Amino acid sequence: MEAEAVARPTRYFAFHFYLLRFLGLGWWHQPDENDTRNFPSWYLYYSIVTQLVWVAGFVGLETIDPFVGKKDIDRFMFSLSFVITHDLTLIKLYIFFFKNDKIQEIVRILEIDLYGYYQNNAKNRTTIRTTRIMTSSFIFFGWLTIGNTNVYGTIMDLRWKAEIAKINDTALYPSRTLPQPIFIPWDYQRDFSYISTFVLETVGLLWTGHIVMTIDTFIGSLILHMSSQFAILREALVTAYDRTILQMYENVRFNADGSSLITIDRRMDIDDVDKIVRTRFQDIEVEKQIEKTLLSCIHQHQLLISCVENFARTYSYGFMTQLLSSMAAICVVMVQVSQDASSFKSIRLVTSLAFFIAMIIQLALQCFTANELTLQAARVGDAVMQSRWERMSPRLRRLLMMVMMRAQRPLRLSAAGFAYMSNDCFLAIMKAAYSYYAVLSQKQA
Repeated sequence: MEAEAVARPTRYFAFHFYLLRFLGLGWWHQPDENDTRNFPSWYLYYSIVTQLVWVAGFVGLETIDPFVGKKDIDRFMFSLSFVITHDLTLIKLYIFFFKNDKIQEIVRILEIDLYGYYQNNAKNRTTIRTTRIMTSSFIFFGWLTIGNTNVYGTIMDLRWKAEIAKINDTALYPSRTLPQPIFIPWDYQRDFSYISTFVLETVGLLWTGHIVMTIDTFIGSLILHMSSQFAILREALVTAYDRTILQMYENVRFNADGSSLITIDRRMDIDDVDKIVRTRFQDIEVEKQIEKTLLSCIHQHQLLISCVENFARTYSYGFMTQLLSSMAAICVVMVQVSQDASSFKSIRLVTSLAFFIAMIIQLALQCFTANELTLQAARVGDAVMQSRWERMSPRLRRLLMMVMMRAQRPLRLSAAGFAYMSNDCFLAIMKAAYSYYAVLSQKQA
């Protein structure tokens, strides 16, 4: 079969694991390494230092900024959007730090355990390519946001220098601002301290931004792979009868010395092969082989269901965090975009639009993939109806009925019980964000 001709893919999440290691979120091992130690030896100290400096330190200063001193509405909204996104990500960090063994177990099931059953390597490779495109698109808009923020900050600093060059030494100098609104507890007005603070802020923004992007794209990729496995299970059920008959035909087609016992006719269809097999095997033997194939599909179905349920329990508060942060951040960024839209040549407008698109992609990654997972799991029942059940005995049909009955129970990812991750949830969040935006716009007017 075509599925067998394609080489087996390995290390589905290698890119995400390397990023997680670098960002100090644990030494995530590939499933084939058979090692689940997340903070071995010196890496524990590296993780503590990076998280204290860039997460606790940078995000802490970022959180203080909107509420210290008098801020204009532009600076306040722009700062608040980052604060909401980064602060609520701390809940996701908790899950990745303290429940990483459960997440690694889910990855192992997808990459290794399921290969004990029917697999389609071509479909798995397609899913890997899709997840890479999805990850690249999110990281692109993240980089665009951060890059434009720095460009905007650089241009504003050049304007500041041009402005102070025109005033005399006795006049009061205007305050020198940083590209990203952040509370700095030291004086950074002079060139050396300003450049150092500028670099510190840029690295902090890149670090925390990549934490957000890596976690969200990894979770979206994980859901997409689970969804793909249900599609492969459907294929296994649909082809179960034909695969069994063809396997039995291959076993009977050759003599003990390897010479062909039956002449191959390329025009033969599965019905002709079925007749040949049944003339050489008793019905009870054929039924046992079909039962073996069906039981393999049933075990594969149960393993997938337990995998999804374990993931749903492990990451339920992560989904809740995503919904809350997306709704608040999208609303705030919409206000920022509407204010920056007065000048279409403004670099701040490009930054706001890039951040707005990144926030939408961040929410869509998990809602759309979760919705696809629910749909693919529900379609398992349709696959049973296409599985040549009419050629099976009543005893085997009862096995298929069990699969259908289980497939009728929706398999959903829940945001801590408050909502189900789906396309409808995505639309509801966008509508709520727009409603809050409309209220805020009226207040400003």
